[in-house]
Amino acid sequence: GVRLAGARGISQAAGTGTRTEPQQLCSNAELIAWRRKVAEQGRRVAFVPTMGNLHEGHLELIDAAKQRADEAIVSIFVNPSQFASGEDLDTYPRTLEEDMQKLRERGATALFTPFANELYPTGIPGGTMVVPHFVEGKSEAADRPHFVSGVTTVCLKFFNLLQPDVAIFGQKDAMQCVVIARMLEDLMLDHRIALHVVPTSREFDGVARSSRNSYLSPSMRQKAPAIYKALCAATSAAGASPGSVRSSVRQELERQELEVSYISVADTRFMNEKADEAELSNSVVSICCVMKEEGHRTCRLLDNVLVPAR
Repeated sequence: GVRLAGARGISQAAGTGTRTEPQQLCSNAELIAWRRKVAEQGRRVAFVPTMGNLHEGHLELIDAAKQRADEAIVSIFVNPSQFASGEDLDTYPRTLEEDMQKLRERGATALFTPFANELYPTGIPGGTMVVPHFVEGKSEAADRPHFVSGVTTVCLKFFNLLQPDVAIFGQKDAMQCVVIARMLEDLMLDHRIALHVVPTSREFDGVARSSRNSYLSPSMRQKAPAIYKALCAATSAAGASPGSVRSSVRQELERQELEVSYISVADTRFMNEKADEAELSNSVVSICCVMKEEGHRTCRLLDNVLVPAR
């Protein structure tokens, strides 16, 4: 392992000229064969699941993968089972050529780009799904019930095919991080697959990076920084409690004419809402704002901050 890592360090130091092309795998069979080969070489595998349209936030996940393993494999798959009818499945931005270039530059070692019939051989969503009952009716799961079962189902398929040593997710989708952590634990995978969550990647003005930010009009984009500012101000205020955070964030954003779909102050393990007077420490404060403008598609902006344990 040491010799390989050393050789790789030298090739990276030599500049981008030596960078190898990420190996593109298009079928389950190709993925399984690749996995077998790297296992025989005793190499650790880190997995970054994405829906493509990669931005700097995704690339930071690849950096984290490379720090934790010898192989950084990225999947690009716009997962149909996590979209409800009427959502943006058909119009979700697909930019494979640009994505490939970014993966090359950032040093991902492999790319899995399956067709839907590889992952859903009996149709979508298929006969067996993973349903995280514990989040039903809570924050993001209340707004998009399809989303959580679609994500956990496709991730379990990926985990079974790839058997990664570590799976890398971004904190920006707080609900997703919690349901994946719980699935790994509840389905006895946590001894085999480590979960690593990377802090939310932000633009210069604090806006959380997201592929769907491309849907924002200039005036929507101008309003967007208020969301993170309100979360930070409310959680750092003297004597802040779950109740004060929920009310002050909602008031501040509604004062700026932003539509708040939900503001949640929950525990970080089960996403249970905390009582107004409970301790704020060890919470995840998550929000969804809905932005609408004549002539533009509606955009849901998600963000969250973690309040650490004291």
